[in-house]
Amino acid sequence: MAKEKISFQAFLMAVAPEQQAFVETLHHKLLELGCDLVVKEAKSGYAASYQFEKKTVMNWVFRKAGLFARIYGDNAGKYEEVIASLPAAMQNTMTASRNCKRLIDPTACSDTCVKGFIYDLHGETYKKCRNDGMFFLLTTETAKPIADLVCAEVTVRKAALQ
Repeated sequence: MAKEKISFQAFLMAVAPEQQAFVETLHHKLLELGCDLVVKEAKSGYAASYQFEKKTVMNWVFRKAGLFARIYGDNAGKYEEVIASLPAAMQNTMTASRNCKRLIDPTACSDTCVKGFIYDLHGETYKKCRNDGMFFLLTTETAKPIADLVCAEVTVRKAALQ
């Protein structure tokens, strides 16, 4: 039997009330940019994935601490000015995340690994794992920077198709 499709509204109702307006606004912006939404049930609630050309750009995932945005910054090197404008705490989260084993050694990690992303910040080059290199708890301080990052990623992916 096919699983019933989970609606954006069902996902949104699981989001903390004070965060719903932001999540909904970003949802509409990502749809305008050409993303598709897929909502699935996960261990810790729903997982909402935004995909552009069938490749995931961002997931919303629930954890004990709250709602997290996982952004797949495949093109991070093309919007370093956005990364440089992030609050220091978000920059620290990115630089402290684990390195991409496969970017450092092509034989490391799994054959199915799509590799992480590379960017420069404060004169240093970082090679980070795509699974946690941009993984941020949604707060009032991180909301706009999360939107800026994911929109920058979609814009670069979109431009590549032109």
